[in-house]
Amino acid sequence: MLNAYRTTIKHPGVYEGVGLHSGETTRLSFFPADCGEGILFFRKGEKGNGQAAVRASLENVIDTSLAVTLGDTSEGTNTFQLQTVEHLLYALFVLGITDIAIQVEGGKEIPIADGSAGPFIRALQKLEKHHYGEKVKPLVVTRPLSVTDGDRYLVATPANDFEVSYYIDYPHPLLKNQAVQLKYNDETFTETIGFARTFGFMKDVEYLRSRGLAQGGSVDNAVIYMPDGTTMNDFRFSGESVFHKILDLIGDLALIGRPIQGHVLGARGGHALDVAFGKKLLAAFG
Repeated sequence: MLNAYRTTIKHPGVYEGVGLHSGETTRLSFFPADCGEGILFFRKGEKGNGQAAVRASLENVIDTSLAVTLGDTSEGTNTFQLQTVEHLLYALFVLGITDIAIQVEGGKEIPIADGSAGPFIRALQKLEKHHYGEKVKPLVVTRPLSVTDGDRYLVATPANDFEVSYYIDYPHPLLKNQAVQLKYNDETFTETIGFARTFGFMKDVEYLRSRGLAQGGSVDNAVIYMPDGTTMNDFRFSGESVFHKILDLIGDLALIGRPIQGHVLGARGGHALDVAFGKKLLAAFG
């Protein structure tokens, strides 16, 4: 089961890497946070004058087109934006870290690392945790709820713990008719799903690069599916791509700020659908 108590880290830590779309280097510094503070990203002003900050929450999502982008919209202007937060949020979620302050230096995108949440998991595992006395109240699904977009959907039904089922079927021989159903288990969600890399099609990579995007993408941080029915690189394990869809879903739903007690079923989802689903869950059961 997920950690039942609010948790932070005892000592600072650092992670640095390049962004998938920007190719810019971003340095993340992790700091302890008070009980109930949640996950806060901040950037210091020039010469240390002031700082801009944004909390990891559904209300601060400002874009879902390529990844989840958070932005500070409290004064009507996006003074601080941060893209591709979902893999880091997944790592924090499965490690039970609920309260942490993260300083962002350099780029405006969380590093893509190896395309999974694994490097963030390993970096955060090195930091000793501090457990507060306050319990985390789960979001309990008490009746069926769904969001749909054509043949894409997400559904939540009541369950005793957190379960997730996912189905993908894309126009590639290696991505046809894949399904998995899992009950939450620390080892599986940390060591397997956590290390499932993002994936894409070569034609999409070429298109993104023509628009000046995916500048940090490579076979080192993504599974690339080729037009001839193969992949450019090898899988880490069977079902890696369907597991990555679960990673993205949980990373996006982590913006709720509470673990879910229920069974979440998804098919061919994406960031926009995940965020809409999270908002609907929070409105119904929050």
